[in-house]
Amino acid sequence: MDTQVETPVHATGRVSSAVLAAIAATQVARAAFYVLLTAFIAYQYQSTTGFPPARIQGFVTLALLVTLMRPLLGFLNDARPIGKYRRKNLLLLGNVLYGASIILLIVVLDPLTTAGLLAIIASFVLYGAGESLLGIGCDSLALDVGTNDRAKNSVKAMQRLGAMGGLVIAYVAGAFLVGIYWIWFLIAIGIMITIGTGLTLHIDEPPITREQVQASIREQGPSLPPSYKTTLWIAGVLMLVSALGEGLVNVQLEPYLIARYGNAATAYYFTELSGAIIAIGALGGIAASRYAMGKNLGKLIIPSAAVTIAYYICLSWLAPNLFTYLAWVTAKGTGAMVFTFAVDRMLMDVVQGARKAGTYQIFTWFSIGGSVAGGWIGSILGAAMPFEALLVITGVVDAAALVIYVLVLAPRLAKISKASG
Repeated sequence: MDTQVETPVHATGRVSSAVLAAIAATQVARAAFYVLLTAFIAYQYQSTTGFPPARIQGFVTLALLVTLMRPLLGFLNDARPIGKYRRKNLLLLGNVLYGASIILLIVVLDPLTTAGLLAIIASFVLYGAGESLLGIGCDSLALDVGTNDRAKNSVKAMQRLGAMGGLVIAYVAGAFLVGIYWIWFLIAIGIMITIGTGLTLHIDEPPITREQVQASIREQGPSLPPSYKTTLWIAGVLMLVSALGEGLVNVQLEPYLIARYGNAATAYYFTELSGAIIAIGALGGIAASRYAMGKNLGKLIIPSAAVTIAYYICLSWLAPNLFTYLAWVTAKGTGAMVFTFAVDRMLMDVVQGARKAGTYQIFTWFSIGGSVAGGWIGSILGAAMPFEALLVITGVVDAAALVIYVLVLAPRLAKISKASG
């Protein structure tokens, strides 16, 4: 039979604290590392050496291209355990690659030198590989233990809350450490990776052999019911368009905002921190509510996407100072987390079977493809137009994603739900 992490899940419908802790810690490190590479490192190198943020955007794109192997690795992990385990050892290997990436960044003294530039490129490649393994590991654990709505909601909520926690930690570290204490910011990320590794070791995943895995695949058959395939392709397009919008301004947003608010980097980081803390509370309240524990939260996609659209289109006009910006970034952060939470839950309901880890990862292609395309287009447009215009374009792209959901995807999901009910 298929591997399930910790047998009591079947009887109680609850996810073990060991799995939740490992997933949360891993998500914290992933989120903090992502912020490091998409925001802080660009500002750090620009302010200390004059290294252009657009080049960092290119390196981020390179890391994203490396993560395109996630579906392949997911299918391999479904079929071939690493040692005695499928999911736990995948997380451990991902943390090793994360650690190697951080070590390379620590030794970079000057990104303008050839050695420094090569070290940065190698670090981003290792980051992409580690991010692939950790992403597959967290998603696969969620699928393994998600045996009912309560379990699915709890594990997905922990993934989102862990990600928001990583943002909080990153912005706290950024407020104090970006600049002359940059090395300590990197060390802080390394500590997060170490904690995640330790908690992963405590996951009680039953050992499984390759023969048992192959028997499970033969027994369970295809991962997706045929009636769901078209719906999931539409969901993939939704993810691609959403990621495209975010990618347009990904790396360039933080330097723009810091300059907009008087180059007050520390004040800006504290503002982002405050917004993230409030957003964690809002998301935690939604996830813990009686309604959320037993429901698929697809209805929250519409208001959360609308908030994100308003953030980008109105930001340059309606956030003249950091105090006003705090309200905007809080609303946007909450909306973005709820949107991701709802879409992930939707996918969990229909991705099934012994090859579920690899099948689920196919949809990362859409997000990665959108992010890569958005990064390239954003770099070109950012050099040709005011950044305020690029923000409006981002909001329009996100609005197109919302239209796809409302007019195409939501009716199909309602029809499937009615037929299955």
